[in-house]
Amino acid sequence: MFTILSLSGIARADGPPFDLPVDCLNGECEIVHYVDHDAGPDIRDYACGTTTYNGHRGTDFAIPDEATMLSGVAVRAIADGTIAALREGVEDIDSGRLDNNSLEGIECGNGILIDHADGWQSQYCHLRRGSLAIKKGDRVSRGQQIAEIGMSGQATFAHLHFNLRKDKQLVDPFSGTQMGASAQNDCAADNAVLWSQAARQQMHYKHVTLYGSGFSMARPNASDIKRGYGKERELPRSAPGLYFWAYLIGANDGDVIRLSLQSPNGKGGHRDFKIDLPNDQGPRAKWFFINMDRPDSLWPVGSYRGEVTFTRAGQAPKMIGESDVTIR
Repeated sequence: MFTILSLSGIARADGPPFDLPVDCLNGECEIVHYVDHDAGPDIRDYACGTTTYNGHRGTDFAIPDEATMLSGVAVRAIADGTIAALREGVEDIDSGRLDNNSLEGIECGNGILIDHADGWQSQYCHLRRGSLAIKKGDRVSRGQQIAEIGMSGQATFAHLHFNLRKDKQLVDPFSGTQMGASAQNDCAADNAVLWSQAARQQMHYKHVTLYGSGFSMARPNASDIKRGYGKERELPRSAPGLYFWAYLIGANDGDVIRLSLQSPNGKGGHRDFKIDLPNDQGPRAKWFFINMDRPDSLWPVGSYRGEVTFTRAGQAPKMIGESDVTIR
């Protein structure tokens, strides 16, 4: 996305192991896509899972919604280095609402490229407009805030797309190999070979990511969910409806998502959603909901509970999320 600059005479800087490029919320990073190591139309991340999409060249660190983005989530330099290139001024907007060719040449959005020691470079994409805290040629220190997570460029949700390169060749920081060079017999979910120990402690491999879940009194839609709406903690007894929703990234062909909803008087039910679409060419984000009709003129008072359970073939069902709402 950027022209790679050759900077001679810069001071040496440190290299791997690298620190995290983001401030993880609640002490844990949500990584929704890794580098794709499959050379063909199928997909394979460093752990031989499918938490990626076809041709994905980096690591995507997600935050819950646009409301969180507006509160400011720091992007940080992974090591000492020099700002080699940057772009600023691209609007933060869901690219799914734009014309296909409107982002040509600026797919990375607002971005930063840093030169580190020994031919290492790090690239940071989809940064929040107006948040860049550096300029070209600046020296930066490991852990220094350089920007904030945004949704600029070719992004449909708020996240940081992070690339790592060695001698201008893309490297997966989890496998430590170039893109496509990680073989299936090298797979291990606990690999994180180029990250520092502190970084490893905040990253845990997931087969699917629950991007968000919550309750609303009207049917939600994907745009509202990504903006941060529909996360009510309390609803009135007169609410016209009760919807429990879940938004997931990384659901794969054949996976089953179960949404369960329980009322305070013990009534409730569940609904299963089986993913029956093969891996596509873009982020596999899908949302689901289950709802109840108001049993009378007013809802029963109390706590209503929603649960999200994920099942993949050959694996035991696993509850990956739960939410509660109080009606009073």
